[in-house]
Amino acid sequence: MSGAPAKSNVSIPRLDVLRALCFLMVFGCHAFYSDDPAINQHPVWRAVISPLFSNGAVGVNVFFALSGFLITYLLIREKMTFGNIHVPKFWLRRVLRIWPLYFAVVVIGFVLFPMAKSALGQPVGDNGSAWSFIFFYNNLPMAHGFTTDSSILSVLWSIAVEEQFYLVWPLLLFALPVRGFPWAFAAVLLASILFKYTADTVQLRTWHTFSCMGDLATGASAACIAASERGARWVASWKWPAVLVIHLIWILLYVPQTGFVPPLTEVLDPVLFALFSTAVILYQGFGGPTFLRMREFPVLVRLGRISYGLYCLHMVAILLVLQLLSLAGLQGFWVSAVLFPCTALVLSILFASVSHRFLETPFLRLKDRFAFIVRG
Repeated sequence: MSGAPAKSNVSIPRLDVLRALCFLMVFGCHAFYSDDPAINQHPVWRAVISPLFSNGAVGVNVFFALSGFLITYLLIREKMTFGNIHVPKFWLRRVLRIWPLYFAVVVIGFVLFPMAKSALGQPVGDNGSAWSFIFFYNNLPMAHGFTTDSSILSVLWSIAVEEQFYLVWPLLLFALPVRGFPWAFAAVLLASILFKYTADTVQLRTWHTFSCMGDLATGASAACIAASERGARWVASWKWPAVLVIHLIWILLYVPQTGFVPPLTEVLDPVLFALFSTAVILYQGFGGPTFLRMREFPVLVRLGRISYGLYCLHMVAILLVLQLLSLAGLQGFWVSAVLFPCTALVLSILFASVSHRFLETPFLRLKDRFAFIVRG
């Protein structure tokens, strides 16, 4: 590429809404967890809260599909518009987007969290190797059964997977012609399915990089459809009955259930969920106007825009509120079901907003200087 090509703007607010919903899935899974039978056996908990949130960890899988879709869509647009992909600038953009907040959370987890536990007279456990977090392979110890003492750090496993994806993916797209992308993405998805099937533990099928690459490749495959005029027209032509079925199956796959015999339940259920999640992403991003399109509520769009901070910092808020409620002697079902999650959610939004305004935004402005296709 020569000269300074004009930037192209991409804005898909409904995907920001979907991103906000993904965060709420993950937050609900963490905030509404309880091993106290007096709480988790309460009729309201069993009838409402558990079906809504106990499977919320799959929100991370939707995040992966979204990331695979958006990153690949932007890279395809860059390659089709400017002739190729500027890989070093892509890596620099990802560094500016991910690293400032990520390493701030690493410092909180390795320094401030143990200090706070010691001050409260609580034993400090093992958080693992700091090098695994510095070099973004901290998902691999988790995949082999290691758990960190700090849940603040444990949520960073998915960021490690994303960073590994960002390292390899632009090289693949740089090397291949656009017409070869669907075949490459299908090969990655098949390899991921085979890896999960041969893996002998749930941890490997959940947190290993090869397991997660299937979700990213599924989203990337949808990007191939959306980036072509013919594909975009096809998605826009979807009729509301078919779209309704897609969304209903997506919701049913989200509800906790066992569709297959292990290990198939850990292999096929996530694959189906990723496929239908990707169909939802395609429709919400490029579908025609029907009553099933997500409304672009400003609050949800805003939450989607700060979802990275919400995801990275929500465990900080959860642990802080838990400690404050414990010190205040507040407990019981309604504290766990209403007061605690509502307070933790408000605090998560506050932390993420402050992070976005004062920590992330300066780097985001710098990031856009190195972009050829920018998000509006």
